[in-house]
Amino acid sequence: MSDVTAEQVEELVASYPKIVNFGNEADAASDDWIERAEHRLGFPLSTSYKWFIKRYGGGEIGGEEIYSIYGLDFDTANGGDIVYQHIIGQSIGIIAENKVVVSETDYGEIYFFNYLYHSDAECPVYLRLPSGDEVLYSENFFEFLCKRIKAHISE
Repeated sequence: MSDVTAEQVEELVASYPKIVNFGNEADAASDDWIERAEHRLGFPLSTSYKWFIKRYGGGEIGGEEIYSIYGLDFDTANGGDIVYQHIIGQSIGIIAENKVVVSETDYGEIYFFNYLYHSDAECPVYLRLPSGDEVLYSENFFEFLCKRIKAHISE
C-alpha cells in the first residue's frame, strides 16, 4: 500500500506552480454533489480523491485535466466532469462499467480508477496504454497525483 500523504501532495503542488494548476477550496464540490456523483457512478469515490476534490476542486497537471465534479447536471456538464466523462465513455463503449476515467493525455494514455480492485476507502489507479494494455499506476489517488507531477518535472 502506498504511503504517500496529503501533505506530500500539497508540498509538490506548492513547489511546482508552473506545472500544477489546481483550484482551491472555494472551487470544491459540496458533499451533496460528491454523494450525487457516487450514486450516479455506482461506486464510492476514494478518500484520497474526495480530499482532492474538497481541497482543490480540480485542475491540471502539465496541461492535463484531472477530472473533477463540476456541480452541474451530469448528463450535460461537458468537459472534465468525472461523471460526465464516465457517461460518455460508457455510451460509446471505450471504458468498462467498473472503470472510472480520471485523466487522459494527448498521447492516448487513459488513467482510471479500477473498481475491480477497490478496497475499503481507496481505489487503485490504472493506466491504459495506447496499445490497450492496462497496468497498475498507483495504489491510490495521492500517489497518482505525485507521480503525475513528478513525470512533468522530468520533462
